[in-house]
Amino acid sequence: MLKVNYIGRQQTVCFAGYFAWEGTAMNKKQIAFIICVNDDEEFAECMYYLERLYVPEGYSTDIISIQNAPSMAGGYNAAMKDSDAKYKVYLHQDVFIMNRMFISDLIDIFSYDEQIGLIGMVGKRDLGTGVAQLTGWDTGSVKDNHKCWNQGCPRQEEVFQEVHAVDGLLMATQQDIRWREDIFDRWHFYDISQCMEFKRAGYKVVVPWQKEAWCYHDNRDPELTTYYEAYETFLHEYADMEAVASSIDVNRSGYEMEKEYAQMVNTMQSGIEKLIMAGAKTELRKLFEDPDIQEYFCLKDYQTIVYIDCQEETEQSELRFWQEDMSSCQLLRKLRRLRHILKRMEFDAGEREKKRLWSSYSKYAVSAVCDRYFVDANQICGIIEPSD
Repeated sequence: MLKVNYIGRQQTVCFAGYFAWEGTAMNKKQIAFIICVNDDEEFAECMYYLERLYVPEGYSTDIISIQNAPSMAGGYNAAMKDSDAKYKVYLHQDVFIMNRMFISDLIDIFSYDEQIGLIGMVGKRDLGTGVAQLTGWDTGSVKDNHKCWNQGCPRQEEVFQEVHAVDGLLMATQQDIRWREDIFDRWHFYDISQCMEFKRAGYKVVVPWQKEAWCYHDNRDPELTTYYEAYETFLHEYADMEAVASSIDVNRSGYEMEKEYAQMVNTMQSGIEKLIMAGAKTELRKLFEDPDIQEYFCLKDYQTIVYIDCQEETEQSELRFWQEDMSSCQLLRKLRRLRHILKRMEFDAGEREKKRLWSSYSKYAVSAVCDRYFVDANQICGIIEPSD
């Protein structure tokens, strides 16, 4: 059963299914943050940042989590149906809003032009041709655990840039338009489809100017085996739109290559997890000495864990990241917790987080994560120096 939780109002609404609704009056002073959740730890981290946003006087917020969603579009529809908030912010559970003035900035953009229906953080002005070009964002800015993506557009004096599509990591609206769960029943293309639906309804889709990226995306390598199927559905549904017409270039060989790559990665991850369970550290270290293996972004977390363990052993560290009999799942979650602590410290440099950091992790683990997951490692190192 799909479950929608209201954090703050402490109200729980359960839906056995989704049904169409009639339009209702919207609360112009309400902002709803809507999140599909299947990872409670990641969601808790997302909440940490949401709870620290400045809320303009006279406004109120809801944080709505959707559990057991059959698809992203299905979950979003259920929450949209039950919320009367004029401003709805649909975001991934692994997106952390770093801009404390986010709500004010969002309302300012929407107020600038009533025809703005949807705002995203990164987008594309020209859909171009082919799948790869479709999601090669050319507008906006966002940080992730790999780098800071800053496309240099829009410029400050432009305020915002109109685009054809935005990434689903965060999509804010001031109008309710049904998400196309009828044709996008999984986890791909729900976002670009929604952009097309807003354009069909006569609204603008835009990306705002950001002095610094408003959001941090704690993303991992996506699962793409169903991506090309959703792409074909997208092309078929929106072929009548000028922006999409030039994109009708379905590449079946590309789809087969993507499936083959996904299968290969799954095999590699399975092999690495078996070595971890066997405690085969020597074999793992040799594996990650291979430059070709180091290039796989999807294996970055495993590589970091092995590197930390090697450094701590060499330096005879009292604190050890990889403790005896830890599973690969436990190691990955521990690495993520360290990344989250460091990101919190970068956000507000709290002493509580600093104590938590140095009581649980060695300087070698901290240094490795700073170097591998932060855009400016030197800046974060200045914040996290241990207290005397």
